[in-house]
Order: sequence, then C-alpha cells, then structure tokens
Amino acid sequence: MKNKKVLVDYWDRGMEIDVPEDAQVVVRSDPPPLADPQKAFADAIRNPIAIPPIPGLVSKDSRVTIAFDAPPRSGLPRRLAIPIIMDELKKAGVPERNVTLICASGVQRKRTASELRQNLGDEIFNRFWPHRLKTHDCSQNLVYLGETEMGDYVEYNAAIAESDLVVYLGTVVPVNWGGFTGTGVVIGLGSARSINSHHSEVIAHPESFDAEPRKTLYMKHKLAINAHIEKVTKKKIFYVDACLNSKGEPCAVFAGHCPEITELAWGKGDEFYRYPVKQADIMIMGLPMKDVYGTTSNPLLVLTYATMVFRCCAKKPPIRKGGVVIVLAKCDGTIDERVRTADREVIGLFGNCFSALDLHDYKEEFFTREDLIYRYRHCNAYHPSHPLWLFYEDQYILDQASKVIIAGEVNPGAIRQVGCTPAQDFSQAWNMALDVVGDKPDVLVVPKYFSRDRVLYEVK
Repeated sequence: MKNKKVLVDYWDRGMEIDVPEDAQVVVRSDPPPLADPQKAFADAIRNPIAIPPIPGLVSKDSRVTIAFDAPPRSGLPRRLAIPIIMDELKKAGVPERNVTLICASGVQRKRTASELRQNLGDEIFNRFWPHRLKTHDCSQNLVYLGETEMGDYVEYNAAIAESDLVVYLGTVVPVNWGGFTGTGVVIGLGSARSINSHHSEVIAHPESFDAEPRKTLYMKHKLAINAHIEKVTKKKIFYVDACLNSKGEPCAVFAGHCPEITELAWGKGDEFYRYPVKQADIMIMGLPMKDVYGTTSNPLLVLTYATMVFRCCAKKPPIRKGGVVIVLAKCDGTIDERVRTADREVIGLFGNCFSALDLHDYKEEFFTREDLIYRYRHCNAYHPSHPLWLFYEDQYILDQASKVIIAGEVNPGAIRQVGCTPAQDFSQAWNMALDVVGDKPDVLVVPKYFSRDRVLYEVK
C-alpha cells in the first residue's frame, strides 16, 4: 500500500505521520478577511436587520450593557464594534457612564484583567476598567425568568432585565453541537443551572448529534430561550455577530435581531466552513498543546477536544459505527487544579458510571459546593459544573467508536480513566485500528482542526 506523509498538530511542534495515499485529508481554504472591516462593521451596526438602529432603541437616560464572547475568541471584532456602538449611543445622548461591558464567560473561568486588556486592547480596556468592565458570574447577580415551553430553566445575568438595551457581540465559527456559534447571550450570560438545562441531556440527545444548525435539537432550545428572554423582558437583544478566519480576523459581519440574522450567518458559515467528506472507518486527528479550556496534558480535555472535532459533522457521523478514532496528543495526566478544580474528582466519578449521563446524579453537589464556588468567584477557576457537561458531550464519541486511541507521549492510566485506549506512538495506534476495521480502511485525516482548519463536515 502506497503512503503519503501528513503533518498533524501535536503539542507545540507537530508530528509527521504516514497514511494511505487515498486517505482524505482536510485542508480548508481560509476565508479572506474583510477588505475594510471598520466600514463593514459601521454599515452593519447602523443598518441593522429586523430591529431599529441603536439611537432608536435608547434615550438619554438609558442603561446599556454590551456583552461579548469571552477570550480566547478573537478580540478584533470587539475592538471594531465597541467604538462604533458608543458613537451611536452618543448620538442618542446616552452618557458613557451608563454603559457597561460584560465578558460573557458562561460557566467558564472569569478572565483576568490582563486577559481582558489583551483581548480588547488598551484603549477600550482603559476606557471602561475597572467599574464598567466586568466578567459574568454564573452563580450570583442573576434574575429568574421562568421556563421555556421546551423545559429550559431561564436564569440570567440581572443586566438582561435591568438594562434598557443589551448589545451582544458574538462569533460565528463551526461548533460541535448546533453547527455554528453566534447569538451567544443564551450561553454567555446564563447561570450554571440555566446553561446545564440545555448543555446536559440536550447535547447528549441523538437529535443533537447532527451539527446541522437548521435541525439540531440543541439549536431549537437555544432559539427558544432567546425568544423567551425577549418575551419576558419585553426588549429585543441587538446582536453583532462576526465570522472569523483562523487568524481571528473578521470575514463577514451581521447586525440585528435573532432569528432574522441567524439564517444569514449560517449561510455565510456554510460558504466559509462547510467541507464535504466521505464517511470513514478510521478518523485521525492531531491536537495542539492547548485550546479554549486548557492544555491537553489534562485527559478530560483531550477527550473533549477529540469530541469537538468528531461531532462537528452534518448528516452522518465521520466514521461508521464501530470505527476507530486515533488522536495524536501529548497527555501526561497533569490537571491544573487551580483553574480546573473539579476535573479530577469528576473523572473519578465517571469511573463509577456506566455512561457519562449517570453523572446527572451529582449535578446538585457541583452546583452548590461552596469550596469550589469560591474558587470560581474569586480565583479565576472554572465553575465546578463545567466538567460534567464536557463528559455529557463526550459520551457520543465513546459510543460511536469501538476505540478512541490516544497516541503519543501519554500517561496510559490517565488515558484509560476517560474511557480511551493509550498507544505509545502512531504506528502502534494504526495497527490497533487495523485489528478492528481490517487492512483496507477508508481513512479521514483532520491534521489542523484547531490551529487552522476548523470546519463543519458534510458527511456523505
């Protein structure tokens, strides 16, 4: 069998592997940045879709909240949008002291002042810090808004109810459930209980496995919550969503009301990110040293990042039932317990479960553990419920694949703790995979999903 060499992500240096010559290798053309991004943002914000322009939504006494997706999502769109929004508010006579910025971090860790400065830039940071630039706290300063018809628990940052206008600056990129991000207030400003109402059983439901945004169950919940918030508060949320390339540069921008702008953003997402592939027997991927939740030395994050790549698919799973996933990663089992305070304990509980869904029995404990909640509120740690819903989404890859093999410089015991199979190197992992699927497999390689080629696979 003829082979070809492919360079895949591996920690901070990459790894070259040999794969069959006929293997599919995902290489996406990076979307080009906007030629004049400042003009594009200004035009979009001043001519919004299905909602009046900002000056028509406020008065001189209005209180305004501008919320934005948390780092590491690119700060470039925020640096462009916020000054334009402030100019529009100034036209309406809204004093700057009435405007607050909120980093919408959901149940993720609160970002430090240094991280916010780096993301927003010195000018915006200095303009609002410290009293009018805050990070969302999913455990306090909340308002309960009832439940949706789909049963979602709707509890959100009090700014949602207290502000006369909420502007949300979101990001549109492929995501492993729901198809695309965007219109992020539903996640970024929710309480832990509220987020878990649609990040647990909903994302583990078979109708959420297809990352086609127009039909996935998760997206139906997300849109229902957004509509419920507006119904109860009697105020429309003003969204500014930007599609990004691998450098974090804006490639398209949409401003206005949800759901009207959502279909437009999905259409552009299809153009930029949808990638046709054939269903395979073996899927191979490489993981970098770190991504949104931390480093791949943590076995739960290795499994979660592998699931992100695996679940970002429409129509069919990327491998046939019983196929094999090979993940190239460096994982010594180290967990940064200052930041990810509950991971080790939840991994231990997972070892006593038949399925990740059995972790449901421990939810209440991790919503209320005062020792861990303190670390979240004051020490920039993740909310203790976070590893629970990582496991909920991860169960899918464990069920679909006969083996998830983590190959490289790994701690075998740590890999086994999260339901995966360790291998010393790619060669050993490849032979293990052939033992399962036979010696003439269809192979799909995703070498640089996180570092460059984040895609939504359309699986044939």
